[in-house]
Amino acid sequence: MATLFRNLGFFGDLKENNLDVCDVCFRAKQTRSCFSISENKASDVFDLIHCDIWGPYRERASSGARYFLTVADDASRATWVYLMHQKSEVGKLLKGFVAMVRN
Repeated sequence: MATLFRNLGFFGDLKENNLDVCDVCFRAKQTRSCFSISENKASDVFDLIHCDIWGPYRERASSGARYFLTVADDASRATWVYLMHQKSEVGKLLKGFVAMVRN
């Protein structure tokens, strides 16, 4: 963050030592167990996708969302993130994602 502030001029003259680290930053750096090596490897884009729902988080995003859906393509490693107010939005979002992929 300090590099962004310094190099891109975000927030004017904000000093590096005045940067407060939010709770989300600490949670994002938590360690996780490694997944076992998978034998399932996609040979082409969208042959295999991985989806994960995260939440609810106690603080809402600026849009009011408390849940996040991530979709990652196994072959290209491209990742899409969708913000959700409720978990029940997943079906609609995945249908829209599949329609996007088909186009």
